[in-house]
Amino acid sequence: MATITTEGIVLKRRDFGEADRVLTALTKQHGKISIIARGVRRITSRRAGNIELLNRVKLHLFKAKNYTLTEAEAIETFPRLKSNITLSTTAFHIIELVDRLVAENQINPFVYDLTVTILKILEKNPRQIFIRSFEVKLLSLLGFWSPNAIHDLSDETRKLLTDLEQKSWGEINQIRLNEAKAQNLEMLMRSFIEKTIESNLKSVQVMKKIKL
Repeated sequence: MATITTEGIVLKRRDFGEADRVLTALTKQHGKISIIARGVRRITSRRAGNIELLNRVKLHLFKAKNYTLTEAEAIETFPRLKSNITLSTTAFHIIELVDRLVAENQINPFVYDLTVTILKILEKNPRQIFIRSFEVKLLSLLGFWSPNAIHDLSDETRKLLTDLEQKSWGEINQIRLNEAKAQNLEMLMRSFIEKTIESNLKSVQVMKKIKL
């Protein structure tokens, strides 16, 4: 048994019992973990607002057989990404990817730092090219990506994917694609990711409905 303080991003949550929630959080020191948050659905709970989806939080946990939340302090809440349905779906896409690709208790501080960085970037400048770069960088960090991960690509597309994996965010911001190329890149990455996780992405389905 131990008391732990760590930093995490809330990826998912579900109701549990009459007043509790089970959170899924990506933490820097312990990887992706499940946390029981007791009593947070009560109106009087002071912790509920701090553990909303997407929040970057300082978590105080009691570790026995499971992790139990004792206190939570919001570090960043990314209000712009929560301000409308399109931006919210973009943010949900990021945390869904992390949740689906990162295994439970898989410790990788680089994945945590990458996730924090992309949320900060999108909060200020929600360009699609940043999302595509995050997808490639995340897949690469987790060992799902290589220069030849996708076959039958043009030299131009292969170079673009290499740039998205290797270049800095400032350099990524200089990339400009026309609408057709941007859509093709999005479809290419979606297909690869869904093959990797062997299921459809919920965020993609939501975005399709928004665009109708």
